[in-house]
Amino acid sequence: MDGEAQRHCVINLFRIADQSIKRAINRKVADTGVYRSQHRLLMMLGKHTDKSQTDIAEMLDISPAAVAVSLKKLEKAGYISRQCNEADNRINQVVITKKGKESIEKSIAYFQEIEEAVLEGFSGEEMEMLASFFQRIIENGDRYYRTLSQKKN
Repeated sequence: MDGEAQRHCVINLFRIADQSIKRAINRKVADTGVYRSQHRLLMMLGKHTDKSQTDIAEMLDISPAAVAVSLKKLEKAGYISRQCNEADNRINQVVITKKGKESIEKSIAYFQEIEEAVLEGFSGEEMEMLASFFQRIIENGDRYYRTLSQKKN
C-alpha cells in the first residue's frame, strides 16, 4: 500500500472507531432519557460548576446556542435548575439537581464499561502507544487548524 492509500486507510479506521464508540454510547444511554451530548454536558457541569455557557461551549467545541438549547432540555427534564447569582442578579447559576447527580453517576459507570469493552485485550504498553499516537494526531490536527485559521485572516 502506498503512502496516500495508507493515510486514507488510517483516517477511515479512525472515523469508524469513533463512530463505533458513539454508537455504543448511544445504545447504552438510550434508556436514561438523556442523549449522549446531554450526558457530556451534564458531566461537564458536574466538574465545572463555575463556568459560563460560553466557557462550556468552548470546552465542548460547540456553539453557545447549542449549549443553551441543551441546558433548557436538561432543565425541563429536571436534571438541572437555574438560580440567580447572589453577587450579580443578571447571571444565572446552573445547579445540578439530585436527579442530575444520579444521572452523572450512572453515566460515569456506563462510560467506564464502554471504555473497558472497546479497549479489551490491549496491554498497558499498547495503551501507552495508542495514547501517544492519538496525542500526535490531535497536535497535528490542531497545528493544521491554526494554519487554516491564519489563512482566513
